[in-house]
Amino acid sequence: MSTLAKGTISSNTLNTPYNSVWASIYDLDMAVPQVWGELIQYYGPGVGMLEWLYAANAIVPIQGTSKTLFEEGALVKAVTIGAADIAVQLVAGGNITFGLAATEFTGTDSCYLSLNDAVVIPAEYVSDGGVACTKPEIYQITAVSADDTIAKVFTATPHKSTVTLSTAVPAGTALMVTGGNYANGVQGGSPKSSGWYHRHFVNSTKRQGYSITGSIQSTERYAEKLRGSNMRGAFTKASAEADFLLSKYINDEIILGGGITNTLTMLDRNNNAVQATGTVGVLQHMVTAAMKQYYTLAYSAPDFDDIKDLLNSQGITNRGVAFFVGSLLQKQIENAGLEFLKEFAGGTTLSTMQSWGVDFRQVHKNGITFTLKEIPSFSDPTAYGIDAFEDYFTGLGFIIPDVDVTVRGSLDDPASFKLKNLSLGYKNYNGENRTRIHKVIPGVASINGAGGNIAVDSYDDFRGELLSEFSVIFTKRNQCVLVQNDTVL
Repeated sequence: MSTLAKGTISSNTLNTPYNSVWASIYDLDMAVPQVWGELIQYYGPGVGMLEWLYAANAIVPIQGTSKTLFEEGALVKAVTIGAADIAVQLVAGGNITFGLAATEFTGTDSCYLSLNDAVVIPAEYVSDGGVACTKPEIYQITAVSADDTIAKVFTATPHKSTVTLSTAVPAGTALMVTGGNYANGVQGGSPKSSGWYHRHFVNSTKRQGYSITGSIQSTERYAEKLRGSNMRGAFTKASAEADFLLSKYINDEIILGGGITNTLTMLDRNNNAVQATGTVGVLQHMVTAAMKQYYTLAYSAPDFDDIKDLLNSQGITNRGVAFFVGSLLQKQIENAGLEFLKEFAGGTTLSTMQSWGVDFRQVHKNGITFTLKEIPSFSDPTAYGIDAFEDYFTGLGFIIPDVDVTVRGSLDDPASFKLKNLSLGYKNYNGENRTRIHKVIPGVASINGAGGNIAVDSYDDFRGELLSEFSVIFTKRNQCVLVQNDTVL
């Protein structure tokens, strides 16, 4: 490995308007044609999750300061045995009895398992004719105690008369459930119903303003025309930078937002204390509810194999996933691919007459197609890439299955609809679109094309404000995978 010496990033961004102080600093440099090109050095956030969500067309309108969705759960499930083992039963064809974990019950006696259902006992616990089984065996529920509490006792009979439970089934074991067998002309089994999960997503409002003191705009320094406008000069620079900063703030909230549960108030026009709100970002959603993969030192080819087990555990049949990665994780994946090619292709695919290297866009491993998407903002040396994070973000990864989730806007709404599992919602309803509001606040200073002859006060300046109200909408979080290096935990 080589030794690197990082350069210093120059920045003189301050919490101050563009005023005469700014003019005295920049007059000489900004007056020459050589600086007419780029008004903003796009060095900060780069391409982040905000841009990827736009590219994936995962932008949706929302109609309130929060969004409540009802997410459809899985129709089938396993059941978990309670605090006691299922005791050994050595009588051929003999019944077994067991209880279920308290988490299996809603209220008192409502649970998934019912009379005439069948549970499947793994082969390691059963014998057939005194010989250890090499296949699982079916036990059908033939009796359920009348106790209307979580202390319900289930009695199960094996389908085969020669089967015995030769080894106790440990408490906490999850058992597969299937339908039982019926005789003709008998009563049917108990009905089942599937509910909806309640998901509540709160909005964030991000703002950024700019201010130009009188006479600054009218001083000739450079010319740059803002798209869709005839405004030139300091207004262009100030408003473009404010727009840039607002996008950065949104990107940061999409990743880092943890919701606001503490008291954080500020005064409105009438001096009322108003509580600030905040959406929960992708990383917090992942930490709270996603599956986890912790790799050691560097991500390698076998680490891709493990993902299938995680997806299978959540019943995901769609085998395409987006793998969002930081630059360090991207490099490790490329190196893993390089080693794979060296091992099995002898290096014959690594070079042409004028170039050599690897450029992976997708990885196909163990039946899963991983579409790699690097998040350049994770390497931003002014934010996520600072030394204090010690490769936390550059080594980070989000695996998100490409699935559409069935949701409802309310339980009273008969219509369900499909929504991508990760979306960005902007408040937009009844004529007010808060996706990106840009309003000018004119003072006495005159900016051509904005404000006209109107002034809201007598200050010799010109101000503007940008605002965006949005919410990260993340459903089926349990199907996603947070990938982290175990050395940074």
